[in-house]
Amino acid sequence: MARKKNKRITAGGNIGRTPSQTIVLQPSRRGGLDVAVYMDSIRKAELIDYPRRAKLIDLYADVMIDGHLFSVRRKQKAAILSTPIQFMRDGEVDERMQEHIDSPWFSHFIEDLVDDEWAGVGGSLFQFYREKNGWINYELIPRKHVDAINRTILRNQTDLVGESWDEFSDLLYIGNPRQIGSLAVPAFWVILKRNNVADWAELGEIFGRPIREGTYDAWDTQARDKLIEDIYNMGGAGVIVHPDGTKINLLQASNISGGSDLYDRLHAVCNSEISKAVNGNTLTTEAGDKGTQALGTVQQEGEVDITFFIKRRILDILNYEVSDVFASMGIDTTGGKFAFVPPKKKDPSKQIDIICRLKRDAGLPIDDDYLYEEFGIPKPDNYDELKAAKQAARPAVEPEPEPRDDAGKKPDQQGGKAARKEGNLIDRMRGFFGLAPGDTGADLDW
Repeated sequence: MARKKNKRITAGGNIGRTPSQTIVLQPSRRGGLDVAVYMDSIRKAELIDYPRRAKLIDLYADVMIDGHLFSVRRKQKAAILSTPIQFMRDGEVDERMQEHIDSPWFSHFIEDLVDDEWAGVGGSLFQFYREKNGWINYELIPRKHVDAINRTILRNQTDLVGESWDEFSDLLYIGNPRQIGSLAVPAFWVILKRNNVADWAELGEIFGRPIREGTYDAWDTQARDKLIEDIYNMGGAGVIVHPDGTKINLLQASNISGGSDLYDRLHAVCNSEISKAVNGNTLTTEAGDKGTQALGTVQQEGEVDITFFIKRRILDILNYEVSDVFASMGIDTTGGKFAFVPPKKKDPSKQIDIICRLKRDAGLPIDDDYLYEEFGIPKPDNYDELKAAKQAARPAVEPEPEPRDDAGKKPDQQGGKAARKEGNLIDRMRGFFGLAPGDTGADLDW
C-alpha cells in the first residue's frame, strides 16, 4: 500500500474531537501498585498476538515519580545529553547538517531515544515533518496506541484493531516489537519501597506520638463534650476518653526502634538495587559503609562503559535509520556520519604530566595548537613573533637531558654509593684517556 504523503497522526482528548483525529488520549492511571499488579501488567504486555501494553505503560509512568529512580536516571541521561554530536563528512564537520543537530528538536529526539530503552514498551514510533518555517520537527506517537507486532495505530488504547501505519509517511520505528522496557527491573523495587515507606509512616504515626488520656464524670455529659472538644483542638494524635473510675491498659510494641530499623534497612536495600539496575553500581550514587576511593573509581569506570553502550546504540540509530529519514526530507547525508565528540580529560594535572613526559623523555614533537585547544588557553595574536623571540633566546646547543628511569630518578639515585663510585671511576678514566692523541695514521715511537 502506498503511503499518503504529508498525512499526519493526530492525537487529542474527547472534547473537540474531529472525525479525522487518529488517536483519542486517556490519562495515566496511578496508585494501587503492588507486586500482583506488577506481574499482571507484564503478563498482559507479553501476550503473543494482541498484547495489552497500556497497563504496564501506566505503571512505568507511576514508578518514575520515585525520587531515587528519577535521580539516577537523570544522572545517566545527563552524561549522554551533555556530550555534543557532530555530523562528519570527509573528515570535517558539515555546518549545514550541524544547524539541525544544534536545534532543540534534535536534543529532545536524543532524549526520547534514551527513554526508549527504559520505557519503550513495544518500541517507539516517530513521525517527522517540516514546520512552516522549513525546520524539521517530529512527534512521538503515544506508546499505548502503537501495536508494533501488527504495525497498526490504535484509536483507543483498549482497541485490538487499528489503522495500518504504512499509510503514513516519514515514520521511524526503533526498538523491538516485543520489548517491555528495562524499567521492569527497578519498578519492582520501587513498588516494594513505596509500600514499605507507607507501613513505616503508619508505624511512626501510631507509636511515634504520645497517647493523650482524658477522664470525665460518667454522669456529666457536658463535661464529656467539653473534654472531647478541647482534646480535638490540641491537634492530631492518639486520644482515649473514658469515664472516671474505668480502667484502660495500653499495650505497646516491645521493640519499636527495632521495627523502625527493619523498615530503614529495607528502604536502603531497595535504593541500592535501583542504583545497580540503572548505573551498575551504588558508590557513584550514595556513600556506603564499605566505600573506598579505589572501589569507587572502579565502579565509575563500569558506569562509563554503560554510558558508552547507550551512546553506541544511539549512533547506530542515527547513522543507519535517521539518515534515511533526513534523505527522504531532502537533506543530503551521503558520505556523512554522526559521531559523539570525545569528552575532555577531567584531570588536567595528569594530562599535563603525560604530555611533559612524552616531550621530555620520548622526545615526541607536540603541536602547540593542540596544547592551546586541549587546555582551553587563548592563543596570543602575536604568536609567531613571540615564538621567534623565544627561539632566538634559546642557546645554540641545548644540554642533553639527564637520563632517568621510569620513576623519574637519576641513575645515581638508584644504586646509592656504589653507583656514585662507579661513576667517579668512569669519569677519571675518561679524563685520563681523553689526553691521549687520536689515530693520526702515523706510528708512535715509544
